[in-house]
This record gives sequence, C-alpha cells and structure tokens, in this order.
Amino acid sequence: MSADEPVKTAKTEGTDWIATIWNFLTSLKLVVILLLILSALSIAGTVIEQNKPLQEYYRYYQPGTVALFSKLGLFDMYHSWWFVACLSLLALNITACTMDRYRGIMAGMRKRNLILDEKLSKSLQNLTTIRYALPLDAVEKKMVELAGKEFPGKPVVTAAEEGGSHYFFEKGKYSRLAFFMTHLSILIIFLGALIGSFFGYKGYVNIFEGETVSQVETRAGKIQNLNFQVKCNTFNAEFYASGMPMDYRSDLSILQNGKEVVRKTIRVNDPLTFEGVTFYQSSYGGQPDQVAIEAVSRDGSVKGTVTAPFGRVVDIPGMAEEVEAADYQEHFHLPDGSEGGRAVGVNIYPAKGGAPAGVWLLVNDPEYDKRRGGDTYFRVRDLKLKKYTGLQVNRDPGEILVWLGSILLIAGIMIAFFMSHKKLWISLRTDNKGRSELTIGGTANKNRDAFAREMEQMIQSLKEVS
Repeated sequence: MSADEPVKTAKTEGTDWIATIWNFLTSLKLVVILLLILSALSIAGTVIEQNKPLQEYYRYYQPGTVALFSKLGLFDMYHSWWFVACLSLLALNITACTMDRYRGIMAGMRKRNLILDEKLSKSLQNLTTIRYALPLDAVEKKMVELAGKEFPGKPVVTAAEEGGSHYFFEKGKYSRLAFFMTHLSILIIFLGALIGSFFGYKGYVNIFEGETVSQVETRAGKIQNLNFQVKCNTFNAEFYASGMPMDYRSDLSILQNGKEVVRKTIRVNDPLTFEGVTFYQSSYGGQPDQVAIEAVSRDGSVKGTVTAPFGRVVDIPGMAEEVEAADYQEHFHLPDGSEGGRAVGVNIYPAKGGAPAGVWLLVNDPEYDKRRGGDTYFRVRDLKLKKYTGLQVNRDPGEILVWLGSILLIAGIMIAFFMSHKKLWISLRTDNKGRSELTIGGTANKNRDAFAREMEQMIQSLKEVS
C-alpha cells in the first residue's frame, strides 16, 4: 500500500456494504426483473388452472406431471413460497424507492417562491407581460377574478420592493402524494395477500346429495373444522349437445345446532359466504356407491360375482379371494398416456393372507385386466354412482386489506394521471409611463402541454380586460 492510498476503516466498509444493498433495492433493474418474473408466473397461472381439486388435474395431465406440478406449487402458485418471496422482494423495493424519493417530493410540496423575480421567470411557461390604461386596483380586481376560476382560494400576496405586488396561486399541491398512495396501496395488497396465505386456507370438499359435512381438507392436506355444517340438498347439471357442461348448480344449506340458517343455490362465480368462509362451485361428478365385480376364468366362464360397497372388503362367493373397491377415476390414463375412461381401483386379497394386489378395472373395457395374466381376471359388471358437488372452500382474513389496497391504488392512479401540482405567479405594478403592468407565468409538475393551453386561455382573457 502506498502512502497516498486512503486507509479503509471498518466504518467505511460498513457504510459501503449498506450503500450496496440500498442501491440494489432502489435499482430500476430489480423492478424490471421482478415484474417480468411475476408476469411470467401470472401467465403460467392462467394456462394452468389454479386451486382445482387434485383429482381434476388427472383429466388433463399424466400422473407424473401432476406429482411434479404439485410439488413445485404450480397448482396454487399464488400461495407458493417462491411467489411470496418475489412479492416480498418487490415490497422491499417499493419501500426503498418510496423512502429514496420522500425528501424530493416533500421539498416540492413545501417549496413556495412567492416573488416573481428574474431568476424564477426563466423557468416559467408562457411568461407574458400585459400593459393596461386602467387603474392598478381595477386590474387587480379583474385579475384575481380570472385567476380564481382556475386557482380557487385566496392567493398569497407579497409587496414588491420596487412597488406593486406579487400574487402566488397554487392548485393540486397534494397530488404529489399520489406516488406515496400508489406505493402504499401495493404494500397493503401484499400485506392482505400474506395474511390470507398464512392465516386463511383453501380447501375442497365433495358433498353427496342429501349429505352434510362439517370439515374440509385444505391444499396442505390438513383437516379444517367448520363452526357449522354444510348440506347439499340437490345438485343439477345441464349439458350442451356435445356433452360439455352448460350449467351446474348446488342447492346448499348452512346448519347451526341442527337448524337451517342460510340457504342458497350456488353456481360458478356465484358463491355462498358465511362467517368469512366462501363456498365456490368448483366441480361435480360421481363416486361409486357399489360395484358389481365378476371373477372370470381364462376360458371366459364366470367363477364368482359379488356386489361390493365402495371401501369395504367382501368375499367372492365360490372363491377364496376377497376384493375391495378402493378407488375410482372418471378419466383413467393408460400406461401409454391414452384415455381409458372410467376405471375402478380394486384391491384383491389373497386367500392365504398377505399384501393385496391392486388392479384397475376399466368399465368400458371388461377384458382389460386379462392382460395381467394368471388363471383368473376381474371385470366390472355394473357400477352405481352417487352424484356429488365439488366445492372450493376459501377463508381469507386479508381480503378486506386487498379491497382497501385496490381502492387506494385506483385513487392514486387517477390522481397521478389527471391531477398535477400547478403554480401561478402574477406580478402587478405601475411602469415608468404610469400604466398598469401585469406579468404572468406558471408551471406544473406534469401534464405541461395541457397546462400551457390553460395558460394561453387565461392570458387571452387578461388581454381582453378593458
């Protein structure tokens, strides 16, 4: 180290470290990168339907794809840790930028040059001098009247050293706060989203017609108890000729202490809300009530038939094995990725005990299990389904903050676009020939072209004073 090099102290290094972090948080590059990431994620969230029951995704994706997307949080990305992390970093960026610009904005609000001097005149728009053959007080009266139409309220009047007076008009001073309002609104929205993410829940529940539930399973796999019961009185669906659903609706009742307190028929985008919990019409379908299963020998003769209630292990008459109808899929994906239609997942318990063998039986392909090999295969002879309504259940205690932030954001944007801080200076004195001389000029912090047109109209009106 040479004698001319400055010695870095611990204090200097600490200051440099803080400055580096501060520059990073206030940088424009950080804002652009975060907005691009959030935009890309939002597009992905539009392409991949969010917050559907997990079984719904098996209709469109392979089981391996569903498992991967679920692990990455792509089915509920707006509550995933990486999406929340991006929002948190953006919130820090907004806070840092707000603090960085605070002094300049507040200085602009407090700065009030009341004297229209030569230095100020060079920075004003439409600086114009008009002379009258009228008395000074008559010009003053008319001038205050005309300027007051655009700048309501009393002007600040300052006596000039060389005689005459300076008049200062101001309008939209607090429009400069729109910057803080928009940033604050975004932070409030973020806070509401975080509160909803950590203290609320999203879950799903399937309710059969005529049945009642009092708890739901959340996306995290936890059981959430409700302070009331939800009953599905009826479920109805209407379809187009192509088979696509046209409308599906559920007649729901809320029960407390066995009494009905609320009843409503819900549809898609027309939910039911009770005690801060909202029930959305999400899906529908059927689940097996009971399945008639046949055991068939390789030559095609039926060895035994049993009607199995769903979820119960039953004996097959004439055989030592037992069966259990344990699972059901509306759209079963075959190993090659093709659509297999409705399928029942069956557990076959061997006669001598031991672990059961799980097989899938296709309703529309009775011989599908024959490919498994062996002396006996199984097929579905009859399947009875119970209709159910699939409800998305949402409790979001931060929702009111999101609404408040949204209202503030709209108000801040409206103020930022349609209002500006306008200042007007008028100097009124008597010139060396005894005429009344008026000098006018103004400035605005934005929308300066529009302000210039307003100034031209005001100057023209002042020139017509007689």
